[in-house]
Amino acid sequence: MSNLFIYGILCEDRAHRNFIHHYLIQCHPECFLENEEFGWRIYATNAKEVDDSAADATRLGFTKFGLDVLIIGRDADKTDPKLIDELKTKLLTSCGRNPKVVLMVPVQCIEHWLLYIKRHRDNPTSTKNESLETILRPDSKKLVYGEIKKPDKQVEIASELLIDFDVSWLESRSDSFKHFHKQVQTFIKQTP
Repeated sequence: MSNLFIYGILCEDRAHRNFIHHYLIQCHPECFLENEEFGWRIYATNAKEVDDSAADATRLGFTKFGLDVLIIGRDADKTDPKLIDELKTKLLTSCGRNPKVVLMVPVQCIEHWLLYIKRHRDNPTSTKNESLETILRPDSKKLVYGEIKKPDKQVEIASELLIDFDVSWLESRSDSFKHFHKQVQTFIKQTP
């Protein structure tokens, strides 16, 4: 791959940012470089701020910061596919349906993706295909992090899980991850 894509992240917390970094490094090594100035100037700390900032982040990201792609990370906070699709439509609409915007919208929360990865690490030979995305958010977080509440330690735990995680396996288990992964692949293929 000869292209180097400059990207920016608008997401609600460090867990999203951490996942995006690990995913891009592992799945698309040496293809993406973060515009850190964008991240310092355009940021959010919760879902409402992501929603409220998406339009400005899109406009400024591509005009002022020279992004090739903007990745928006936002927990769905829900399990109902119809409501999740409505959230995605709302985000895409606020971004002007820009084809250079990639949505990362895990069902309920990012910890469900981490929980899938953890389960696969703990039981690598299991072929059981059970949905973990119906587990309540607080329970999924507890299953991933235990009793640890400090964000720095949570990111450390997540980073350990994300080392060489099985992308194909996660894609086969989580439709929300599959949606994100396919968007990134499509972006790469369609960008000259």
